[in-house]
Amino acid sequence: MEAARFERQVRTEASEVFIAYGGARRIGRIDVHYARFEVHATLILEVELTDDEVQQLIDQLDEELVQTHDPEREDFLVTVYRGEELGFYSDEYDSDEEEDEDEEDEQR
Repeated sequence: MEAARFERQVRTEASEVFIAYGGARRIGRIDVHYARFEVHATLILEVELTDDEVQQLIDQLDEELVQTHDPEREDFLVTVYRGEELGFYSDEYDSDEEEDEDEEDEQR
């Protein structure tokens, strides 16, 4: 597997969310949480990877993202899931749909 590319989606004082790409295809999402002595990550893969490829991706995450943020951390704990994105939900998105429905009801 070629080296992954990570695009940050969200950053807070103690966490970050990244989308991982392998070439042009999206391969997964990573949520990283920085605790006092450890860094916890949830890796959700959207493609099939071998165990070696998963370990390679975790090593790359550690080297490029985690160690640059906290080189003194004691442990990097990663939970890996395989899944697919079913959709994106937002209060704002739901409100827009409700407003559209209200406007349609008023026009009737």
